[in-house]
Amino acid sequence: MILLTSLLAVGAVLALASAGYLYGARKGATARANLRQLNRAFAKEIALLRDHAASPKEAEHGLRATLEDILAPLVHRERLSYEMSTLQTGGGQQRNLAAVLNQMAEKGNFSSVLLSDAQGWRIAASGGTQDPERLGATASLLLLMSDRIARDGSPSPLSLMLYDTANRTTLCRVFQVDSHRMTLTVVADGSDLTPAALDPVLAKLNAMLLSRDLASPET
Repeated sequence: MILLTSLLAVGAVLALASAGYLYGARKGATARANLRQLNRAFAKEIALLRDHAASPKEAEHGLRATLEDILAPLVHRERLSYEMSTLQTGGGQQRNLAAVLNQMAEKGNFSSVLLSDAQGWRIAASGGTQDPERLGATASLLLLMSDRIARDGSPSPLSLMLYDTANRTTLCRVFQVDSHRMTLTVVADGSDLTPAALDPVLAKLNAMLLSRDLASPET
């Protein structure tokens, strides 16, 4: 009984540590599904550790490591959503899109961030973006693919992702500013990005883009 109480206490501490990033009530259904999955995994690990651990201390250490592994993807996703929702856009009339994309690159650990129009022409990019013309062409191609998927009346994709042999994920998020279709594309190492990872920043970008001439790329 003491062992079980100790294990549950460790689990509670780690869960609370991640709770700071579970901020979006609008994600309730997803959060509940994730928690159900975690509960199932947690129950299995408790049973295995209780049966095979040489001592309560060994079981506690094993459970801590297991919980950290289980929670790591969830914590990463929620942290990224939180960081994208706290970007500073600045005030006044001269709002700098590139500065916001630089914040995205820094907080999201993205190697490239590109804002482009439906043809793939750059509107703005983060300072470290490599080969923005090629990335813009990729975004344009993904947008064309989205249009073809929706051509027969099927729902139109809002996000498209590529994972390459260099262990990089390219996420392209399609959104609308008035009558203009835009794409926000990021490149990150690994495969932890989700299709909705960039959603928290879209409202801010939309407001900034409405105040400028979309036909004039930012330098």
